[in-house]
Order: sequence, then structure tokens, then C-alpha cells
Amino acid sequence: MNFRVERPMALYGLLLIIPPMLYSALTYKKTFSLLMKSAKNKRTKEYKNMRKRIFARVALRAAAWCMVIFAMAGISWGTVSTPAQKNGAAVALVFDISYSMTARDCPNSLTRLEAAASYANDLLDKLEADGTPVSATLAKGNGILAVPLTEDTESIRALISLLSPKLMSSAGSSLGDGINAALKSFPKNISNAPVIWLFTDGEESDALLENALGAALKKGVSVVIIGFGEERETEIYAGDGKTTVKTALRSEKTRECVNAANKKNLGGLGFSFVKGASAQFVDATELGSAHKVLSSVKSSGAADKTTMSYEMQSVDRHLLFIALGIIFFILSFFASEFSLRGFHEKLALSLVALCLCSCSSEFEESKKILGAVWNWNQKQYTEAVAKFNQSLDEARANGDETIKQYALYGLSATYLMQNENAAALEKINELSGSAPNKIKFAAFYNSGIIAQREGDYQKAAELFKNALLVDPSNVRAKINLELSYSQQAQRAKESERQLNGANELSQEESDLQKSIFNRIREKDQQQWKNTQKEQKDASPSDY
Repeated sequence: MNFRVERPMALYGLLLIIPPMLYSALTYKKTFSLLMKSAKNKRTKEYKNMRKRIFARVALRAAAWCMVIFAMAGISWGTVSTPAQKNGAAVALVFDISYSMTARDCPNSLTRLEAAASYANDLLDKLEADGTPVSATLAKGNGILAVPLTEDTESIRALISLLSPKLMSSAGSSLGDGINAALKSFPKNISNAPVIWLFTDGEESDALLENALGAALKKGVSVVIIGFGEERETEIYAGDGKTTVKTALRSEKTRECVNAANKKNLGGLGFSFVKGASAQFVDATELGSAHKVLSSVKSSGAADKTTMSYEMQSVDRHLLFIALGIIFFILSFFASEFSLRGFHEKLALSLVALCLCSCSSEFEESKKILGAVWNWNQKQYTEAVAKFNQSLDEARANGDETIKQYALYGLSATYLMQNENAAALEKINELSGSAPNKIKFAAFYNSGIIAQREGDYQKAAELFKNALLVDPSNVRAKINLELSYSQQAQRAKESERQLNGANELSQEESDLQKSIFNRIREKDQQQWKNTQKEQKDASPSDY
């Protein structure tokens, strides 16, 4: 599958989603707790639906954020064969320096490692003459790039003269790691056709050779395995210098790995997915073996020749993740704001369904209604009124009762948003009793809103009751019904308080009047007594 993450550090961005999700969870939990306290039945259907919508919105937005992070991380999988122009060739020499290469079973009593060094020096003469860049990799328990790609063959020769198992302390023999390290020696956009030469006896301890060959072929890199030693087993000392083990040239096993890798690189019709890339095994003792090895460089492109090579590259998936992120973000709005329970959203969804399900003769009218709804959602009420009126006139002319009902309701809803209550009620009253339940509910609900605005809370309560008879699960209607009852009770208390205040004032006025009358009476009595006394004192003797 060739799964790869180019920037793994970007994946830490997934942790940033934890704080907002915790905040959302706590906020919604608190909100639902308050709603539940005010509800008679704590497991009502509307609260369950509301929970589902909120959960869906949070989950979709979290998924959208994850997609953005995946795109930033540069996740890729799968491979594709891409053409690449190559000028000449580049060779990576891989030397197996495991202890099995110390067996002296090569001509002239040479060890396998000494024979490989001599063979490589002869090949370097030809590569140096052609100006071919070369790198050197050592393979033992793992693979290490010893000399990067260079045209200075002297550094390669100096390394070859020092080849020994003691150059690396790792135990075992991993030919696959050697090939993988050699692959890394080639620049990503190298202009030369890359080739790997592996000098080995085929002994390996981890069975990674076949997979490494397949990885090289997918990248358009040809591999030549050059075998040293005899197929008859020979005893040698292991790394501890005491234990003896048997070793031999594992030509048959190596050929099986080569054939398997080439087979995987072939399509079902027998052609190569990566043209020009192949793996082969060459026995160093065969006649003309050096010619076969050098021919792999010529087939990949001589130093003075331009060829077209094909490489298997990972498919970058960042555009896919970006598209998924946008889709999840858009769906989060449909999961929450465009709730099936909201009367405004019900209007929009009902009209969409009408457009999709109506026959061809009604499709154009339905499309006009949908356009008006779009203007309504954008708060372009003037344009919405014009389109609803046009649809209403055409529906009346065509006798289309369904379009007429939707147009009338659309006009009433638009007038209501413009605070034109009388016009809204006029359009609501024109709705027929056979209108769909969605429109019936919205008509009662909007009429109740108008009654609330006008202060007629008793009438508003009756209208919200009728709305709940159409849709008993609607939370908004229940809340407005309770508000109407509450405001009606509050108004009654205010009226009673005003009446009691008037009675108290009348009593105070009555007491004041009595006090004034008593004072006047007292004055009159005093004045009368004074008059009587004056008359008694006024006798004839005074004159």
C-alpha cells in the first residue's frame, strides 16, 4: 500500500481539537440541564433529537479539523508510475561484509570479500572512464551509506581496500537493509538512471531481500546481485571467533527472490509497471559476468545518452483530505442549523422536496419558490416578496393549489419578518384547511407570534395550542405557549394590583372628606354660640 506521512509532526495538531470539544460538551451539558429542569418529562422526544443534532454537528466539525490536519501532514498511499528523463546512469555499490564473506572458497584461495573487492575495482575502471557517479554502502546487520554519490572513485577504492566484517559491530546479515540504504543515496530528483550492484553470497538472517528488491523496482531502480563463493558449504568461524558455522553461495534462494520481485513488478498482461527497471542475479564465476553487470548500466542509460525511465511514486492525498474537510464542515450546518424541527427550515426543506418530487410541469414554479426561499434566508425580503407574489399569481392562473399554499405561506412569513402583522395575517387567513401539516403548523405558530406582539396573550395561547395539535413534539411552540400563559397571568396580577390601589385611594379620599366636614361643622357651631352670646349681652341697660 506504500503508506507514508511526509510531515508527522503536523499530526500533533489533532490535540488542539480536545479543548474546544471539552468546552462544547460542558456548555451543552449545562444548557440541557436547564432545559430539563423546565420540562415535565425529562426524556421527551424533542430533547433526544436536539442532542443528536448537536452531537452530529460537533462530530462533523471535529472530523473536518482532522481532515485539515491530515492534509497538512502530507499523508499519501498507493503508487503511480511516472515518467522521468534520465541522462546517463548512477551506480550504488553495496558490499555484504558479514562473516560469511570471509570464507575462502573463491579462485586463488581468496575470501569472498577479497574477490568482491577485486571484482568491484575492475568494474570501477569502466565506470570511471564513462564518468558515472558511484556511491558505496556497507551491509551487515543493517545498512550504512559509507560514501555518498560521487564521481571521485578514489574514495570508493580506498573503502574497498578496507572491507572487513570489523567495520560494523552489528550482528547478522541484512541484505535488504543494504539495498534500502543504497536507495537513499540517490537524490530524490536525480537526473541519472539509478542502478544498484550488490556483492554478496546470498546469506541473510532477516529475509528482507525480496521486499527490498520490490521497493527498488517500484522506484525505477534496477538491481544486480553478484554472487561470490561456491555452492558447496564451507565452515567458518562466527563473530565470536569460536563458533563454527557452515556457509555457501545461496544462488538458488537469491534467484527465487529476484524472480518474485520481477513478477510483482509485472502487470496482469505481462508488462512492467516500471519500465526499464529489473532485478537479476549474476554468478561472478560465470564467463562474461562482468559484461552482464555493465550491461545493466547501458540499459539504464549510457553517460552520453538520454533515456526515459519510469518511477513508482507515492500518491499525495492532501486534496482528498481538503475536500473531505469542506464536505464535513458543510454537513455540520445541515445537522444543526437546518433542523427538521424548525419551522423556517421546514419551509426550506419542504420546498426542496417539492422541487425534487414534482412533475415536470410544476418544476419551474417550484424552482421559483425555492429562489424566493433563498432570498428569504439571505434577508432579502423585498426580492422574496416579489418572487412569492409572482408564484402566487401564476399558481392561481394555473389552478395549482399546492404552489398557491406555499406561496401564501412564504408571503406571510416574509411580511412577519418585516413586522407587517396585518399583511401577514391576511395571507395566513387565505390558507386553506387542506394545506400540508407543515404549513398548518407554521400558520398557527406565526399567528400566535403576531398575537403576542399585539399583547393578546390569551389568543396567542390558543393559537400555540392549535400548533401543538398539528406537531406535538415542537419545542418552540411549547415554550411560546408557556410564555403566553405566564404573560397572561402577569397581566392579570397587574390589573388586580391597579384595582386594589384605586380602592385604597377612594377610602383615603372619603376619610379626608369626613375630616373636612367635621371641621366645618365645628366652625359653624362655634360661630352660632358666639352669636347667641352677643345677643344676650346686648340688653336695654347698655344704652
